[in-house]
Amino acid sequence: MAGLKTLISLSFVLAFGFILIILSSVLHHTPYPILVVATYLLAPLPNIICGYCASPDDFIDSSSGSPGALVDFGRFMTGFLVVMGID
Repeated sequence: MAGLKTLISLSFVLAFGFILIILSSVLHHTPYPILVVATYLLAPLPNIICGYCASPDDFIDSSSGSPGALVDFGRFMTGFLVVMGID
């Protein structure tokens, strides 16, 4: 039960942060803070696309259990977008 309470409280913190970002763009009459929200919404796309495009035997033998280079590239790009969105 403690895990569920933690998850709910973290979701409220995330929603409050998004509301503050949107309010800062309205109060300062500039659309640039919305780019942070857009970056966070677009961040999972490379991971989804690369995971969908990679077949189990892509680049590496499937018996090794390694996800492959294309999936690793998708994870790298997702991480890059998340770190870039903090700014």
